[in-house]
Amino acid sequence: MLIALMSIFLACGEKGEDTGIPDGIDCSLDFRYSATINVSDPNGDPLAGEFIDASYTVNGVEGEYVESWEPGAILVGGEESGDFVVTLSAEVPQEDPCCWDVAQTVLEFTIEADECHVIPQTFDAELEW
Repeated sequence: MLIALMSIFLACGEKGEDTGIPDGIDCSLDFRYSATINVSDPNGDPLAGEFIDASYTVNGVEGEYVESWEPGAILVGGEESGDFVVTLSAEVPQEDPCCWDVAQTVLEFTIEADECHVIPQTFDAELEW
């Protein structure tokens, strides 16, 4: 949350000063997630966020932004660029109430940025069930 507020504050500052935005560049105040990761259950259907545990690092530092607003899509990173390592695990109940299908995967990718924002990318997670 603190990083989001700081990025809005910096985006509202005078261009060419301490914001890092060069003179003549007109940046929007949009907040962009770094990556969207599509996650499917064993049948290939979008997996609800309540069944997914996600965490990530950027350049070796633990990340803070993980959201799931719709089934099958995990959003990671808030205006963060660099080398990402995302760890996903999922548990889905089977028809037999005693048991769960469990899967996990690790994704590694790089997110770049321009003068104003990250350049978001979308990835498909291939969970090993």
